[in-house]
Amino acid sequence: MQFDIIFLDTFLGLPCWLLWLLASLLSGLLGYLIGWAQYKPCCDKVEEVEEEARRLHAGITDWEAKYRELQYRRDELDKDNTALRASLNQCEADKAALNAKILTTESRSRSVDPGALAFADTGSGGGGADYIALIGLDNLQIIEGIGPKIEQLLKNSGYTSWGALAAAEYDDLKKVLEDAGPRYRIHDPKSWPEQARLAAEGKWDELIQYQKFLDAGRENTGDFESDSKLEKLIAKKMGYSTNPNDLKIVEGIGPKIEGLLHGAGIQTWSDLAATSVDRLREILAEAGERYRLADPTSWPKQAELAASGNWDELKEYQDFLSGGKDPS
Repeated sequence: MQFDIIFLDTFLGLPCWLLWLLASLLSGLLGYLIGWAQYKPCCDKVEEVEEEARRLHAGITDWEAKYRELQYRRDELDKDNTALRASLNQCEADKAALNAKILTTESRSRSVDPGALAFADTGSGGGGADYIALIGLDNLQIIEGIGPKIEQLLKNSGYTSWGALAAAEYDDLKKVLEDAGPRYRIHDPKSWPEQARLAAEGKWDELIQYQKFLDAGRENTGDFESDSKLEKLIAKKMGYSTNPNDLKIVEGIGPKIEGLLHGAGIQTWSDLAATSVDRLREILAEAGERYRLADPTSWPKQAELAASGNWDELKEYQDFLSGGKDPS
């Protein structure tokens, strides 16, 4: 008991600052140990998260590299596709040119007049070269719905021939029109490849019949029959009017007689074709002495040929006539 009291007195006899210092060091050391015990697992976890982040970043970098590589391959494939399409268009153009040469050779071997036409009898051979001689090879304006400006747009886009246009996809043609501006977007190219195919194959009769049931290049329901653009173009090339009210294309009918016929209710080629020769003579007689000299014998036949679009037969028949009179 005496020893404990002496020790306590000695311990307590230390200066207060020293006791405070020792207590602070002990509490600090204890706090450090406790803090380190709690902080170390957190540090380990942070390192794990950072390592995972680095791994994910490396994975993202790899995928970005692969994505760029795939983009490059896609661009290269697009270039190859464009080149192949251009080659295909050129092949189609060469095919159409070869077909034209074949048709021309056949036409010459059969002694067909290059200026003659046979709308009713022309198929994929023979007289087919006659159309090419008049309208020109790969004239895209024979297509119902294609005018000079659209033809230039198509040719600038690589569709330089009937064959190339025949092989065109609808969406590609539509894009050409859409890229050209609002005024061209209203056009529908749906029937253009089929028309071009018939032209490239020299199937002129089929093209004419197909065009008769088109409305500005659009397929209608077949409720009505319109004029064929090919017929109109051929008639224009041959110097004929495409206006069915123009009766002056009939040999022997001038402006004044045309006025007489219109006044009598004969307005079109079809009307004239359906009018008897006696009725025509009656109309001329009623107009006065100067008109009685006109001979209308051939007029209904000429008008019938014009109304049916048989321009080559009309031309041959008119060359056979003498002042509108049938010498036979």
